[in-house]
Amino acid sequence: MQLLRRRVWIATIGLAVGLWAPAANSTRAAETGFVALAADRGFQGNEEIRDAFDAFAAGRNAELVFVTDARTQDTLDRALGRLSQRGATRALVLPVFMSASDPQWQRAKEYLAKQSLPVELARPFGETYLAVEALAERLRAVRDPGKTKLVVAGLGADGPEARKLLARDWQRIADLAAQSLGFWRIQAVVWDDGKAPDREAKRAEARRALAQAVPGGDRTVVVPFHFGRRLDGMMAYEADLKRALPPGAEILAPGPGPESWLATWMAREANLHSTLDPREVGVILLAHGSDYHWNETMREAVRPLEARHPVEYVFSMADQALLERAVRRLEKRGARAAIIVRVFGLVSTFRDEVERMIGADIEGSSAAGARSHAADGHAPGHDHASSAALPRIRSALAMATAGGLEADSLFAAALLDRARTLSRDPARETVILTGHGAGTEAKNEQWLGILDRLGEQIKAGGVPFRDVRYATWREDWPDKRGPWIAKVRSMVMEAGRDGGRALVIPARTNGRGPEQAFLEGLTFDLGEGFAPHPLFLRWVEAQVEAGTSVLRETRSAR
Repeated sequence: MQLLRRRVWIATIGLAVGLWAPAANSTRAAETGFVALAADRGFQGNEEIRDAFDAFAAGRNAELVFVTDARTQDTLDRALGRLSQRGATRALVLPVFMSASDPQWQRAKEYLAKQSLPVELARPFGETYLAVEALAERLRAVRDPGKTKLVVAGLGADGPEARKLLARDWQRIADLAAQSLGFWRIQAVVWDDGKAPDREAKRAEARRALAQAVPGGDRTVVVPFHFGRRLDGMMAYEADLKRALPPGAEILAPGPGPESWLATWMAREANLHSTLDPREVGVILLAHGSDYHWNETMREAVRPLEARHPVEYVFSMADQALLERAVRRLEKRGARAAIIVRVFGLVSTFRDEVERMIGADIEGSSAAGARSHAADGHAPGHDHASSAALPRIRSALAMATAGGLEADSLFAAALLDRARTLSRDPARETVILTGHGAGTEAKNEQWLGILDRLGEQIKAGGVPFRDVRYATWREDWPDKRGPWIAKVRSMVMEAGRDGGRALVIPARTNGRGPEQAFLEGLTFDLGEGFAPHPLFLRWVEAQVEAGTSVLRETRSAR
């Protein structure tokens, strides 16, 4: 195992120098071979794996190996030899397993440790959001979930210790897949592999465990979810489950299994572990949006980025259908990765929602669970329904998200430039930053803190303004905005005393807010928000790099 870790580390250095590289290095893709490793399931199960693999392998240097016994070493040697003969100098291993603790996968890693070709290990299928969605797809077919106990049945243990470890991983997948679906209770059970020693005794033990998982008198639905035994329709794990069903339990009708998700998973892992050309890294600009002119201003501000990356635009409050449309367009344009740049005032705005859509709530470090739109500083009047029960976006693109302006130094520098453009006599001028604000006092204080930090950066920017002040409008909350309008009007009038001038600068992503209406009748000069400005483009580019860093970290965390 020590040797394997050493070889994996060496391979990681070779592959993880960056998510993308200049076009001259794109030939590195030809140097990477792929080997999918799966447990021997019997004819039908193996053919299902093979069908998915063939869809992935088209146009790639790839091999499929089924793990059986000690003979697998020779099979693997020959497969990796063929990869080398076709030009591979390294291999990415794709483990077709639900759990990293699967005994067959553990044995396969021992065989890999004896190879001369450097290898890097992708995540087992079961550790990805695609596994969760594959099971969720099946669970959505269960009627009356609120009155149903769910038993998710897996296969692959070779003894009590492995069964415990595998059951833990199956339970994790089941809990995540059942989120927001409303099941009464959820339990995972894992049977021993049919080839394990003491087969009949262990099957009897598994039947007892299944019976214990089914409470008397309650409706229980058993959902097989596995890459286990399936010689044909009769000699399969599902048939064993049917024979073992205790009274009160039913097995879910056949439907699409996890095999139908494998080609997408393989391609996604390949994309995640590849050094990509910038033209293969798509950018999705997600901004609140407004009328045609507002949206076009944002497009024009980002237009130069289109010379380096395929760019799609989504002007909405994180509408999943629109984001998925952008993902599909990037797929058609040949992208292999996508960075979703959230152009909102707060880092937290729609972060959780977007991360859930792309599976980062499962694979990333941030906590799962959508945060409400109103809680992030927008009025409840914006009717944005929760997407917690929607399927996540199924894509082979490696995806990440970044964004949120807050008090970013580039944002502050652009606002300073707006004020400098309006300025005629800085010593007699007061800069007044105005922000959107929020409905709750805590969120509004957060906005005020951001404006304060922006103001401090403007003060340190080398222009000797008389003063820099700030306030929020709380414009979406009629019962709260009145005192804030009065406060800003007072600031403008104070700035105009003794021959002074007020420079009102909207601290917004784009354009202006309600300044003209709320300050009607007063004398002031009005600037504009962040976009369009050269520094806005630099900020977007910085978010793209931040997103690619997230993908690098995801890859290196294997």
